[in-house]
Amino acid sequence: MNLVNFVETSQVAAFRLAISDAQEAGAGYPTIVVGYGEPGAGKTWAARKLYVELGGYYLRVLEGMTQNAFLQDLCFLVTGMRPHRSAHCKQAIIETLEEEPKPIFVDEIDRAHIGRMEDLRDITDMTGAPVIFIGEPALLSRLAARQRLNDRAPDAFRIKFGAINAKDIMLYAQKAGNLVLTPEAGGVIFEKTKGNFRRVDN
Repeated sequence: MNLVNFVETSQVAAFRLAISDAQEAGAGYPTIVVGYGEPGAGKTWAARKLYVELGGYYLRVLEGMTQNAFLQDLCFLVTGMRPHRSAHCKQAIIETLEEEPKPIFVDEIDRAHIGRMEDLRDITDMTGAPVIFIGEPALLSRLAARQRLNDRAPDAFRIKFGAINAKDIMLYAQKAGNLVLTPEAGGVIFEKTKGNFRRVDN
């Protein structure tokens, strides 16, 4: 998907507002934002768009990624260094973000071991840099199982990405493909795709 042609839905606007509020909260306050929804709902596209717009760091959790590899990759993004030990990675990240807190977008967080989420909680607690979790609905259950994590993501910072409506489809067609759809055509596409953003884009 071409981010230049990205159409901002009400879900994306809510996501942006939650991230902005988390940035303003600062260290010691809840600063974990959760963007969740079924596959194809547009949450990754929204996260990439906001990452480009707001700056910060964007990391995708790869299947089978170890705890050490995760922290090394994040440390390299934040500091340009890749220490061998996990503890050194985490300390370097914290020291850098204390100087200049920037949002950390973590896509496919569902794949992460709970320990990685706890590492991110430590980082955001100590630096005030907001952490944005992007995942599927089951992510909420994983957070609920850890009260310390759950408390860092208040309801106002939990944004559900669901089906887009026919009006959003018409707007996207016009901006992305210079296509003018009638309301009837937008309705047909909505019915065929069930409002799934990825299917609409395809």
